[in-house]
Amino acid sequence: RHRQPRCQRGRRLGPQRDQGSAARFHRRGSVGGACSPEAMFLGQLYLDGLILTSDLCTCGTFISLAWKLHKSKSAAGLSLQTLITVVGARSLHLLSHFMRLHYLPAVIPWLLYPSMDVVNAASGILLLTSFVLLYYRTYEREKDNFGVAVLQKLDLLPKSGNLSNSPVFASGFLYACIAVLALIWYSVRRSNHSFAVSYFCCFYEVMGAVALIPQLVMFQKDKRVSPALANFVVLTAVNRLCTLIFWISYPWVYTWRYPDNRGIQMTSEVLNLLILSDFLFYWARSKIRGDKEVIIGDGYSAV
Repeated sequence: RHRQPRCQRGRRLGPQRDQGSAARFHRRGSVGGACSPEAMFLGQLYLDGLILTSDLCTCGTFISLAWKLHKSKSAAGLSLQTLITVVGARSLHLLSHFMRLHYLPAVIPWLLYPSMDVVNAASGILLLTSFVLLYYRTYEREKDNFGVAVLQKLDLLPKSGNLSNSPVFASGFLYACIAVLALIWYSVRRSNHSFAVSYFCCFYEVMGAVALIPQLVMFQKDKRVSPALANFVVLTAVNRLCTLIFWISYPWVYTWRYPDNRGIQMTSEVLNLLILSDFLFYWARSKIRGDKEVIIGDGYSAV
């Protein structure tokens, strides 16, 4: 394998983690062993398009959640833990531009990518603010208790009262888990960056992986999921799929060139999709049946 420059062997951040370094280095490469400029252009456009599509899907997730809140006038069924983590991840992602970790496209204008990131982060912050100021009274905090049971068993939370199902403590537990898992992930990943930069990337990646778990737990309790909330999960899955396809396709565009973390990245995205796979099964089943909502479990008679 050809020796790659330091920037090439680094991490990639989310759908854009270190793909930019790859694009800069491989613009001199070839597609399928040929030197055809047309083939190179199409291959690079394909990779650029996958990353832009993943960003558009992220924007779509916030639009879906905003539509759900606006249409129902209620936050019922929506996990505040998930919303905080997703918005935090998108805000954290903005730092990748300043740390020179973000994807740099070869064909599509670069300005679209930071613009999409700013739009996504701003949309998420606005959505979270609206949730707290306008819809918090309709928030089902007793259902959004991922991690609360563990804290209660450790006697870190009372089993009754307002603090027994506090979303603040629940989110704190989730972020503590993210911090620990990020350290474990750091020990698996390879990087020539400093510990701070590498841990930043790992922390972001773990945030993205676990962000929807509290929401999926709520789905299991409600057994019925509105179309807007379902679209939120499905668009997240499409985002993950685009990133996975990017890494699968990369050596087809840049022949004989492999980023060091390509295998780890593909494994990460497969795991992300597996986390969502249970819900995606019920979503597909509901679509086939023509259900207006996604029915979790075997209770078709509940429709």
